[in-house]
Amino acid sequence: MNLTFGVGYFVIGLVLACWAEPLSLRYNAWTTGLRERHPNINPPPTPEWRARNTKIMRVIFRVAGIFFVVLSIMYLLPPIGGNKTH
Repeated sequence: MNLTFGVGYFVIGLVLACWAEPLSLRYNAWTTGLRERHPNINPPPTPEWRARNTKIMRVIFRVAGIFFVVLSIMYLLPPIGGNKTH
């Protein structure tokens, strides 16, 4: 079970870290489309803010990817001190 979670977290983390740029562009395009359709809730971003939002989401995706890779390492490594039962 730990192997399944470890490999799954590793793959998710690797995908998030490697594809952060396209994911952030697609997410930004999606949210901008929503904001253009409903400007009374939140107006569409200016080009400067759109670029800033893309950078922010890229960093968030990469941090989440690194988190999942570290989590997978924790699942895949044996526990410190062995498997002692008392």
